Amino acid sequence: MAVEIPQLLGPEFYGFILPWIFTFAIVYGLLIKLNIFGEKKNDKVSAALAFVIAFFVTAVGGPQLAAFFINLFGGTSVFLAGILVVLLFGAMLGRNITDYWAKNEWALAVVVIIAVVLFLASAGGGFLGITLSGDTATLIFAVVIVLVAAHFVMSGKDEGEKPAPKAAGG
Repeated sequence: MAVEIPQLLGPEFYGFILPWIFTFAIVYGLLIKLNIFGEKKNDKVSAALAFVIAFFVTAVGGPQLAAFFINLFGGTSVFLAGILVVLLFGAMLGRNITDYWAKNEWALAVVVIIAVVLFLASAGGGFLGITLSGDTATLIFAVVIVLVAAHFVMSGKDEGEKPAPKAAGG
């Protein structure tokens, strides 16, 4: 009997295996970092405890946990792609993005605030009474990215460019 990939990526994979691995990794990492059980026993006890906790968490809320993370990481990837577009656009223009944002902190603050509000509003919680669908939030974020790119292109000269000297006697 051959194992088929689509069968491996079925509901059990997203509803149990991925939430279990995620929970195990988080709990194990925290226990190792905290070093609760001492230097000699910490690795073994932390692994056993993380193993048990991961099974308890996925037994109770595996599918719900998977649905939450699917929505969270799916929505986050749209915003990260928008940030990547701005960075790539700046690199194509030969500008130093970090210097630009350091000089225009107000623009960075506006973009971050808009991104956070859109992210929270599209998460479905009704942030500040605003509820947006994923498509609407993506459209608004794309418009903000276009506006930032337009501002970036039309802004003043870069630090590397020196203004032409003024003529004497003028």
